[in-house]
Amino acid sequence: MIDIANVVQGFAGVRPLPGIQDAWTWSLSTMFTYGLALTPDGAHAVQMNVRGEGDEELMVSVLSFARERSTEVLAAVPFAVLEGYTPPADSNYEFDTVGGVIPAVYRLHKKIPELSEVTYQVFPAWRCEFSGRESQIEAVDRFGKFLESANIHRVSRPFLKMRFDNPKTGGGSIGPELGLARTDLLYGELRKLDQAEGAWIDFQNFQNKLRRAYWEDGLRLAAEGGQGRAIELTDLLVYAHTFLTEGVDDES
Repeated sequence: MIDIANVVQGFAGVRPLPGIQDAWTWSLSTMFTYGLALTPDGAHAVQMNVRGEGDEELMVSVLSFARERSTEVLAAVPFAVLEGYTPPADSNYEFDTVGGVIPAVYRLHKKIPELSEVTYQVFPAWRCEFSGRESQIEAVDRFGKFLESANIHRVSRPFLKMRFDNPKTGGGSIGPELGLARTDLLYGELRKLDQAEGAWIDFQNFQNKLRRAYWEDGLRLAAEGGQGRAIELTDLLVYAHTFLTEGVDDES
């Protein structure tokens, strides 16, 4: 079994991370700052990467939270979604969750395979960024292209799957399956529904709830299997934002 502490303490510029035991921090010039903490079993580690200068208070907060719930991190399939996180009280961060990914999704320390296999990346996040049902392929896509996990000043990147067709613009998705998408694509396509008879958009949020917006003698919105209701574009855009970031408790 690899001696994680011994290996990490051999990194250039490494030093103990103040405020948390069995944890260290180091930097790669001004490009990245890293923090790593041993899990209680001593056989694994959780690591947080920050682009640019790190915030040690936030790093300690995230690593401590992830370590306390390391059983969930190690059982990630493929994301760990640790709800109930609160950032440091005197900070301006609005994160409400800590996310984690298994090494197969993102491998740290690629030049040290033994360390890579037992190190799980964790990061501050929002609950709306995870469905809890992502496949490993989707997790790789989400983590690599959407989440910007190393940017501690980012805005939330809500989980979104969609498919659409618009005869008026000629735009549309390929195939019948819902695909991962960015929110700006959804908002842009919602605006293009105006006067586009026969156009529709299906969009799914982190709760795996599905809605359809479409034009049929006016703009309409329907829950999955439900009856469509008339809606104004401004209200639809507000609804879509809330649906993606906060979710819904009913089928409204």
